[in-house]
Amino acid sequence: MSLPIESAIDLAKQNMTEIFTVKEWAEEMKFNSSKYFSRKFRNAFGDRPKTKLIEIRINRFHHLINENLEISCYEIALELGLRDQVALNRFINRHTGKPPTEWKKG
Repeated sequence: MSLPIESAIDLAKQNMTEIFTVKEWAEEMKFNSSKYFSRKFRNAFGDRPKTKLIEIRINRFHHLINENLEISCYEIALELGLRDQVALNRFINRHTGKPPTEWKKG
């Protein structure tokens, strides 16, 4: 039996280092089909699950940067479930238009 769709966002936040795809998210939520999970998610939250996964990581990135200006990009990458600072750089630049170092400057 699947978990209530309302718990999806909290589950993704708590398991950020393990959930990278909608399929993995659907599996964590105990859904048999990622398409069915996506449809339920869109109906409940009005957004696509992939978009929400990106938003969750971007929000966590901003929180980490603002919480501790001394934190390294490598540490942030690990917190977001990314393999290294190159992956962090690519991810943040792709989704915000600015590299992590620009965000660190304020």
